[in-house]
Amino acid sequence: MDDLEDIVEAVVDIEDIVEEVAEPAELIEDFVTSPVLIALALGAAIAAVVTALLVFATILFLVFAGPVLVVGFLAVVFLVLTLLAVAGFVYVRTDIPADVQRKIDSALERSGDRSQSDAEMTEQEAIEALKTRYATGELDEDELKRGLEDVLTSDRPERVVDRARSK
Repeated sequence: MDDLEDIVEAVVDIEDIVEEVAEPAELIEDFVTSPVLIALALGAAIAAVVTALLVFATILFLVFAGPVLVVGFLAVVFLVLTLLAVAGFVYVRTDIPADVQRKIDSALERSGDRSQSDAEMTEQEAIEALKTRYATGELDEDELKRGLEDVLTSDRPERVVDRARSK
């Protein structure tokens, strides 16, 4: 069942990336951070659209007795390309959803890289620790959000990580 959920999540992530085409600044920002994911997502979307059009054309040719073989063959080829692109996207993408990754990146941008005088870890180290704990399933999304805000406002970021660890 987890595999099916991964595929559904991947399709939603592909949809989010395709929607970013209307916002080129975000698309370019994401492309810089993960070009393979963006290329696979856009490839999957384009292949899916072409597949749908070819299937529709095949149905029309069947109804009007045209050259079905060529169009049907192309439909199958693009269906395979769509499946390969989605499979590649699922394989390459991280375990962290894109919206959560944006929150983590935003927190990293606002964080400082210098340790407080008596702090054992920097804010960035604490954010990375929370990210790792979220990716391994030790934290849920709400706990991660709270932890990110607490890290940025705390004098001792390691306490936030320890507190999240004890729950």
